[in-house]
Amino acid sequence: MGKKQTLNAKRLTKKQVQELIESEGKLHEEFTKSLETTYSSGYKDQPLVYELSNDRFLFVFDPKEVSIPGRGDIYSKDYLLRLIRLKQKVEEDAINGRQSSVDHWRYYSKHKAQLINQLSELIDKLARCWSISHDQLDFSYKSLDILSRKAEEYGLEKVQVELYDNLVGYVGEVIRHRVKGNWIVLEERPNDEYPAIGAKGGTLMPINVVRQELFGLELMNLRKETANEVRRFSLRHR
Repeated sequence: MGKKQTLNAKRLTKKQVQELIESEGKLHEEFTKSLETTYSSGYKDQPLVYELSNDRFLFVFDPKEVSIPGRGDIYSKDYLLRLIRLKQKVEEDAINGRQSSVDHWRYYSKHKAQLINQLSELIDKLARCWSISHDQLDFSYKSLDILSRKAEEYGLEKVQVELYDNLVGYVGEVIRHRVKGNWIVLEERPNDEYPAIGAKGGTLMPINVVRQELFGLELMNLRKETANEVRRFSLRHR
């Protein structure tokens, strides 16, 4: 678990954790159960979650855990719910064989690699569905902030099911404009084609950008992840 979103400045010691539990902590059985993980070896990781005042939650590392047993961090309710959601999605995707970005997109995609022939229609649907003017969808990084906000309002689960191709298409167009590239179709395995952006002898992956932001523990930030994809490409192909 990352430290970035903790409400405490430093990870709590076992003593501090116990003091918090004794003063105001109430075991949250549902969240505790949701964060339990059973590994293929049979080992169970069983952290504990305690509800605190002001919509804060204390995450206590499994007392049997080797490196930091019984220590803890405090999270907001929103962040903890995102953490639980991510864990459930990762487990579900593993069961269904869609761990990679491409496999994940392919499972939900309505158009598959043919989306590159339907970009105008896909972007028009985004504009209609989210009441965005075409002037705002100008393929700038700023326009990605609008889409990120709209996606959060719409619900990321619904975006994943209904508008995955639309976001991949739009993000791809932003990338294409930035690197002066072209849409190409790649093949990971026979009959498993997927779209990407080709430029300067390399490739950029709008699918990776969208999948990453659908899974994030923070609010969706398509601008940041798209810029990262362009930056990684630029460093490799100077």
